[in-house]
This record gives sequence, structure tokens and C-alpha cells, in this order.
Amino acid sequence: MGIDKLPCICEIVILKLPSMRKVFLAVLLFTSVFICRAQTATDYYNKGVAFKNEKKVKEAADAFKEAIALDPDYKEALYELGWCQNDLKDYTGAVISLRKARTMWAQIPKVHFELGYAFEKTDKIDSASASYKRCLELKPDYSLAYKQLGTIAYNQNDNAVAAQNFKKYEEYSKLPITDYLYWYRRGYVNNALKNFEEAKTSLTKSLEFKKDYTNTYLELGFACKNLKQNDEAISNYKKAMELEPKSHVPLNGIGEVYRDNFKNMDEAMIWYQKVLDMNVNERKANFGMGYCLNAKGKYSEAIPYLKKAIEQEATYTAAYVELGYSYYMTSNSALAIENLNKAIGINYKNENSRYYLTLIYISQSNKTLAQKMVDELKVLNSKYVTELQEKVNKM
Repeated sequence: MGIDKLPCICEIVILKLPSMRKVFLAVLLFTSVFICRAQTATDYYNKGVAFKNEKKVKEAADAFKEAIALDPDYKEALYELGWCQNDLKDYTGAVISLRKARTMWAQIPKVHFELGYAFEKTDKIDSASASYKRCLELKPDYSLAYKQLGTIAYNQNDNAVAAQNFKKYEEYSKLPITDYLYWYRRGYVNNALKNFEEAKTSLTKSLEFKKDYTNTYLELGFACKNLKQNDEAISNYKKAMELEPKSHVPLNGIGEVYRDNFKNMDEAMIWYQKVLDMNVNERKANFGMGYCLNAKGKYSEAIPYLKKAIEQEATYTAAYVELGYSYYMTSNSALAIENLNKAIGINYKNENSRYYLTLIYISQSNKTLAQKMVDELKVLNSKYVTELQEKVNKM
């Protein structure tokens, strides 16, 4: 019969014995019951480990729950249950289990890592970061903690911190890294940091493990474009088009290759027009059309496109600069100054806006404001300083 029946049976027997023997047998009985219960918890734990090794995670979690029901302070079972809950995407349950495990197993790095992962998946990002960092304090070569800290930084657009953590992950990882998404993120971060060769290497690595992820081809196209590897850039953008025919992003990418690298504005405009045929309001295509028209000397035609780009993104610095340039070249100094100053308001370090403002102030014989712009460019260590200072000196 079950253990729960024993006290009742023994109670009948004990009542018939002398008092000292009653006490002895009662102690022996409850000691035996405790030992049986502890052994049963261990049995369930071992069963859970076996299920986990067989990748039967749901069955493993159930077994660990049974072990914990019999022994609520079974720290190993609490940790393993939390691991299983993370794997089963029961992140709220994982937080509860792993917090309990942490109170008894505070010096074990893997407990902090799994708890950090559960926090991350429940959008408790500060708590996740703290847990990963505690894991690394206890075990500085815990590679996966670096990977997750890098992912958090990537999601927060903190590309420098992401890159640092990703490098540590690769340094300490004992196994080959076959996660295509990791290599994609590594490439994305390097593109953002203008490390285009490293970006290309990482993105090419990503394709080894997944060949149909559109974003990888887009980022690879961007890296190749900036490396002036134009044919490769266009090839990657076209592969992205094959995977997602309705996406405008690769069309814009090809337009930029022709605009920035080949300086072929007519060909670039063909690709931007393809985007506008899909969506007349798409901001980058409108900007691209405006830029190309300015480059072709069609300043009045550029203005509607650039205004449309700004309608879609009110903080589009480059569009304000191009629009200011369009107005400057059509002798509308007031609107040129207004838009160029808006560009500076959005991005104080913008040099092109100050360049055109200096030219406008020179044309207006306003030496004070022209010199002010040059002085600001000096602070920015701009390449325009020598050219503009000579012009101002001649006023």
C-alpha cells in the first residue's frame, strides 16, 4: 500500500505496545516515511534527467514537478524545471522556478543564466542583464551569457556594446557556432559600425546555415555596396527580391548602388520608380528620386519628392539638406535656410547643411553668419573648412 496508509496501520499496532516501545516505533516510523519521501523525490528527479536527455522536455518537466512536490527545497530539480520551462516557452513559470533555485544555489552560474533568459523573454530586460552579468562574475568564460547580452544590445540598437559581447561569445564558445541568426546579427551590427569587411564575413557565414533568410541578403548587399563590390551588391539584392517579390527594400538598395557608386542617376531613378509604383509614399524612394533630380540639375522637380520624404519621416535629416539645396539652387533663400537649419536641429553635427548655409550667407554678403558657420565646421573638423574660409576671407 502507499506511504499515506502506514501511519494508520502502525498507530493500531503501537497502541498495543508498552509506552517506551511506542515512542521508539513512532520515531522509527516517521524517520522511515521521511527517507521514503526523499528517495521518491530523487527517483522523480532522475527520471526527469533521463527524459531531458531523451529530449522529452514536457515529460521531464512533469517529473521535476513531482520531485519538487515531495521536496520543495530540491534545488537541482527547481533548476532543471526552470530550464525545461524556458525550453517549453513557459517563461513566467521559469522565472518562478529559477528564483527559488537561486535562493538556495546563488553561486551556480547556470542558474543565473537561465533566470536571465526567462527575464529576457518576459521583457524584464534590466533584470535579464543583471542576471547575465552575475553569471559572468561567477564564470567569466560563460559564452552564452555574452551572446545574450549582445542580443539585448542589438535589440536596443547599441551596436558597439553588441559587437563587444558577440566577440566575447566567439572567443569563449567551445563549439562551432551554427546559429544563422547570430551570424546575421553580427553582420548587421558591423554594418552599422561601418566595419563592412567583418559584416560581409559574418553574413556569408549566416548563409551557410540558412539560405532563405531575406534580411541576410539585404545586409550583404549593403555591405558589398559600401565595399564598392557593386556586382555582388546587386546580386544579393536580387536574391532578396526572389525571396520576397513584394518587398521594396532590395529595389531601393539597387537604386543606391547605381546612384552612389556608378553615379548613374537615370538607372537609379528606374529602380526608385519601381518602388513608387508599389507605394507612392515610400520615403527612401522619394528621397532617392529627389537626390537624383538635384544631381541632374532638375531642382524644381526634386522638391515634391523631397517634401514627400519628409512627410513620411519628420526627422529625415538628409531630406532636409537636399530640400534646402533645391531651394538654394532655385534662388529661394528663405526656404533654403529654413530647411537647412531644420537639418542642424535634428543632427547638430551635420556638415552639408552648414556648407550650403555658408554659401547662402556669402551670397547675401552676411559675413558674420558665414563666419559663424565656418567656425562651427572647424569644431566638427570638417573637410569644408579650408574652401569656405577662403571664400569668407574674400568678402
